[in-house]
Order: sequence, then C-alpha cells, then structure tokens
Amino acid sequence: MIIAQRLVRKVCKKCAETRDATPEEIEKIKKTIKGIPNDFFPAIEEPIKIAVPKGCKECSFTGYKGRLGIFEAFLIDDTLESLIVKKPAVPEIKKIIAENGMITMYQDGIIKVLEQITTIEEVERVASEN
Repeated sequence: MIIAQRLVRKVCKKCAETRDATPEEIEKIKKTIKGIPNDFFPAIEEPIKIAVPKGCKECSFTGYKGRLGIFEAFLIDDTLESLIVKKPAVPEIKKIIAENGMITMYQDGIIKVLEQITTIEEVERVASEN
C-alpha cells in the first residue's frame, strides 16, 4: 500500500464566515468530485457555501487555526505491480489507480472545502493537480 499526505490549515472556528462559491469555484468543485461516491462527502446543496478565513485574536489574525491532513492511498495489486515493472509514464499509472477508485489528495481537500474545514486556496497551495 502507498499512502501520501499533506497538511492544510484549518479555518478558525471563532471567526470564519461563509460565502457562496463563485461560478468558477463551483465548476472546479464539481469537476473534482465527479466520479467520487456520494458517501465520501456531504450532500451538495445550492448555493454551495465555502469558508472564508477572517482573522481574530484567537487565530493571531490569520484566519486559520490548526492543521488537518489530506490523504491519498492505494493498494498495489497484481495488475498495478506488473504495470510498474514495465516503467510506464506517470499518467498511465494515475489512470489505472483512478479506475480502481482512489481519491486523490486534491479530491480529499475539496471534500474538506465542502465541509467548510479549509479553503480552496489552501488545498491548491499544498496539493495542486497541475
């Protein structure tokens, strides 16, 4: 099994506010969670609300307090093992892994954005899918 993680900052619970996601953010969120089983994230209600860090004495005026892990993990089965031995291109490996249902760190981060735990900017800072 292979596991990867990154830490994202959590929005401060004392001062965080919410706002409606922009059309661009909505498109990014929907594109990212497409194909993930619905039981992995909260029900999406329109308008999509996302957290906005503000800043207060509690969070030293940063808008963030604490950190949270975002993860991805996958099991190396016989098919994947035989593929790795052939030294394929990275996109080929990613395709096989995605077909086996792996949730990427970026997707896990976007799920936490939907739960209003962190922000899209924070997820992109640590786990951008370029």
